[in-house]
Amino acid sequence: MDTHETRPTKAKITVTLSPDLVRQLDSLSKTGDRSRSQVVEQGLRRWLQEYTQMELEHQVEKYYHSLSKAEWQESKQWTTIAAKSAKRLWDE
Repeated sequence: MDTHETRPTKAKITVTLSPDLVRQLDSLSKTGDRSRSQVVEQGLRRWLQEYTQMELEHQVEKYYHSLSKAEWQESKQWTTIAAKSAKRLWDE
């Protein structure tokens, strides 16, 4: 039985960047003791997290804008109830 963990295979791609971005990429990779690929991967992961968060916020906003006045009032009431309940739990 092999107890060594295997790393997931990574795909190799080619991208074209402006010279100023390449200079910044090289600077980041040298100061952080990381490869260009590591810097790009980390930056892309962060961007994707931020993008996903922004998309979620957009969908929530879109949902609330679609509510009727009665639905909006009901949502406010549920929010008030949930806030009071959470406060009681935190204060215990």
